[in-house]
Amino acid sequence: MRHGRRRITWKGTALVVGAVTAGCALVTYLPQDAGVDTPFIVEGEVGETLDLTYAKLTVTEVRVADTLTGLSEAAAAGGTFVVVDATWRATQGQTSFGGAEVTDRQGRRFWPTNQAGCSTSASAQPGYAWRTTYCFDVPRDALAGATVRLARGGQSEDHAGQRRDAVAVIDLGITPSEVDTLWEAEETVSPEAPGYAPASAGGSEG
Repeated sequence: MRHGRRRITWKGTALVVGAVTAGCALVTYLPQDAGVDTPFIVEGEVGETLDLTYAKLTVTEVRVADTLTGLSEAAAAGGTFVVVDATWRATQGQTSFGGAEVTDRQGRRFWPTNQAGCSTSASAQPGYAWRTTYCFDVPRDALAGATVRLARGGQSEDHAGQRRDAVAVIDLGITPSEVDTLWEAEETVSPEAPGYAPASAGGSEG
């Protein structure tokens, strides 16, 4: 019988080369025929701090589990939960961040759940980092090569709220060779409540 998953984490380790480097390279895709409607894609990895102009974003940790436990409920995944811990720091005023999805190599998109204390959106004030946890229920064959897309524009089928804006696309670092181990291992995750992150996680400026 399959149960939880082992932790995947690059947090604070030497596995992330050049991690926590604010202002990573901005990769933009603006085809001539797309005009100004195309989002600006900022690509990165777990542990990197990405500059989206309106905010600094760091995905600090990724875990995989089949059960989530909160203060008042527990949730079992239909497939498996990909748990993404992120820190937002607004840079241009109080900002709400409403876009979050995991995309697999087949192009399938999975939106976050609000079960067991997980977040589907976040809001941050300038000068302070806000910690939030997103949880995505995905099938086994979606794990390898999956990415998470986070943005201030609201979530929709056509990304209409993210046009002409910067969005982050972060490689979750799950390789095909790791999938079996992740699927068979056991882990239950208790998401932390959203809140201010410590200064070591990019909390306060200056």
